[in-house]
Amino acid sequence: MRIPLLLFVFGFIGVCCTQQPSDRKELIVGSWKTDSVYTFYNGFGFTRKDMEETPLQHYQADGKLKMTREDESRFFFYSMPTTDSLIQETLDKKNLGHFKILLLDENSLILKITKTPLFSGKNQERFEVRYFSRIK
Repeated sequence: MRIPLLLFVFGFIGVCCTQQPSDRKELIVGSWKTDSVYTFYNGFGFTRKDMEETPLQHYQADGKLKMTREDESRFFFYSMPTTDSLIQETLDKKNLGHFKILLLDENSLILKITKTPLFSGKNQERFEVRYFSRIK
């Protein structure tokens, strides 16, 4: 009796673990607008909430990302090599950004990108956190 129960538990865990990456990839498909951007640099943080000039991001199931602002649109590629990372690239495969996915659910997407310090020196930290909401 113990062996079938253990097989069931391990099988259930295995199914849950193998389905998570594809579920995450399916969750990102859709249109997202930027709500705010938090910028951090060496202990100083600032949140920007006036996001009118930020393009809308439309993630497609085929790995294409369409960014639109008013009547203009541009296409890019995206990939999710792991469940917590998102890579955006130009059509000629130049890196636009490697983001860490902090949250992805039906209505919210939060991405963090580490940035290169502006000044030389040790122990510097610079990053940006972008908060998105789904457009229905």
